[in-house]
Amino acid sequence: MIGQKFGKLLVSSLIDERSHGQKVYSCICDCGNVTIVLSANLKKGNSKSCGCSRKITCGNRMSQLNLRHGETGTKLWRSWKSIVERTTCVTSFNYSRYGGRGIGIHQDWLQYENFATYIGPPPTEKHSVDRINNNKGYEPGNVRWATPKEQAANRKSNVYIVLNGEKMILSTAAKILNISKSTASRWALQGKLEVVNE
Repeated sequence: MIGQKFGKLLVSSLIDERSHGQKVYSCICDCGNVTIVLSANLKKGNSKSCGCSRKITCGNRMSQLNLRHGETGTKLWRSWKSIVERTTCVTSFNYSRYGGRGIGIHQDWLQYENFATYIGPPPTEKHSVDRINNNKGYEPGNVRWATPKEQAANRKSNVYIVLNGEKMILSTAAKILNISKSTASRWALQGKLEVVNE
């Protein structure tokens, strides 16, 4: 394969051959970067550049969406940019977890000013945009600025229980009961704690 070209990648040298026969090559991208690629990814067309193509594609899309507003680089603008990329740009690294599974963005929010007007500036630099209902997209009524703690409490993987008539995540219940989270998980599996759907 040395000397062959796959997309923007020119195979320059063999650097490893794994026990199951898979070869690893060093490749030079048209942009000048050197990248390490599995032979299977080259043959299947999964690797066509060092990643610069993805950046260019998403960058071009963002430049088309972005108007002159004087806020490029701010926390709010960076948050909006990331949301648009992961929900609309198929070459974005996180697209499969968002746009690829149906998590979209409200059409009007493709224009930065509309999104900024709706959500406003973040209370602090530690806050990030959170979807209140993780099964819905970035849309009016479903986004907020949240702290890292609030974000963690809103993960899809959280287990919710009812304790003293109040719905809460398992880790919160564990603190109230003064037990470890692993014990609370065991109690939930044993039916000692009432597990409810999100």
